[in-house]
Amino acid sequence: MACYEQSTTVTLDELAALAGESPSELRDWSELGLIHPPEADSIGAEVERVRLIRFALNRGYTAERLAAVVMSHGDLIGHFADRVAASTGTPVCRMEQAAAVVGLGPSDFASIRTAAGLGGQAPAYQEDIEALRTMRAALDAGIGIDVLTQILRVFAGGTEKIADGVNRLFHLYVHERLRAAGASGIELMQQTTAISEPTIPLLEPTLLYFNRKGWERAFAEDMMLHLAEEATAPSEVPGELMRAFLFVDLSSFTPMTEAMGDVAAAEVVDRFSNLVRGGAARCSGQVFKQIGDEFMLVFPDGHCATMCGLQMQDAAANEMRFPALRMGAHVGSVLYREGDYVGTAVNIAARVAAAATRHQFLVTDAVRRELGDLDVAVKALGARHLKGLSEQIELFELSRHRGSEVRAVDPVCQMELDDESARARLDWQGQSQLFCSEGCLRRFLDDPARYGNHDGRTRDAR
Repeated sequence: MACYEQSTTVTLDELAALAGESPSELRDWSELGLIHPPEADSIGAEVERVRLIRFALNRGYTAERLAAVVMSHGDLIGHFADRVAASTGTPVCRMEQAAAVVGLGPSDFASIRTAAGLGGQAPAYQEDIEALRTMRAALDAGIGIDVLTQILRVFAGGTEKIADGVNRLFHLYVHERLRAAGASGIELMQQTTAISEPTIPLLEPTLLYFNRKGWERAFAEDMMLHLAEEATAPSEVPGELMRAFLFVDLSSFTPMTEAMGDVAAAEVVDRFSNLVRGGAARCSGQVFKQIGDEFMLVFPDGHCATMCGLQMQDAAANEMRFPALRMGAHVGSVLYREGDYVGTAVNIAARVAAAATRHQFLVTDAVRRELGDLDVAVKALGARHLKGLSEQIELFELSRHRGSEVRAVDPVCQMELDDESARARLDWQGQSQLFCSEGCLRRFLDDPARYGNHDGRTRDAR
């Protein structure tokens, strides 16, 4: 099956039909030297070239500007088009035709195409046909279209994030460093390619490795769901389950970033990320989301969530020049949709965390009832109104029974310090102020009124 006649060359009209563009537009691009009528054996690369040109135009470039860049810096568009075409091959038809070939009805195909993120793809390759055939088989096996589309959104969203992350990290930390060292134009592309080409074959095996590791964890979690069936009745609502949610972030992160700068703050977040991920792995938890310095963790119950929170508090206390943590947890019923948790329980946990101050670990009564034999002190704080919630929430503060050492706090960046980790000291109004750096000391001296009311011990200024 093919959308074009097999011949020595493919006309611009045939290329336009396959790529989903107007023939007149392609003729304009051809006059600028951006595209050429391709040979039959290179049509895949030319279709990809058309897609990339359209992508750049949608980002604000003009065809004339693209032509000027290609003229002065070499065929950058062709470089990337060839790389994609090497894996996809030659298009065989349009996506609508591929769906008809495998027997997908228009409605199911439209749902699948949108969920899989293929709405902007006009041509179909052999791999697309095989993928659509697999999706048709899933529907025939009894998986409903609503479930299949949720699964596809998880696949498409997750793998796109992986690909974008890997590629962006390479560009920012390899390509940009070569550029900063003086490489430019064709030389820069050659150096970048020389580094990237040997690593590209490693990507898919690595991705498959982590996919297998993910399945190992997923099967273990699925086993626990099956084991729980003896004690629980099936829910009348598809996707409903009980989970505990723990939100944790760095107290005073905003003033810390302002004082230390983005690079130094990012290094602190990196240390924090290791701390959080290590705690989750030890306590049957999952690091579900990260936005800046805030993490959302998911646990099977409040006991595991609390154990993780306490361990993270201990780990943070052992870090040198590190901010205080704020945490909040709740356990409740949620709906699992498209790889995400939806429901009031998630919102409550987030609001509880937002109500915490430095070093505070706040939980709801639902978590308190699941503490079990944990060695933890519980302090009732009473009912509080939390932002966005109509009902008051009963809050409890958790802490270790043993007393904790009170550290000094840098009045500028709010970093917690002791005599060993401090990099500067100042006697101010009868008190000894410690600073994490000479920079914070200078900021203090430049505007003592802004920071001078700090007592050197505690302050929460997120």
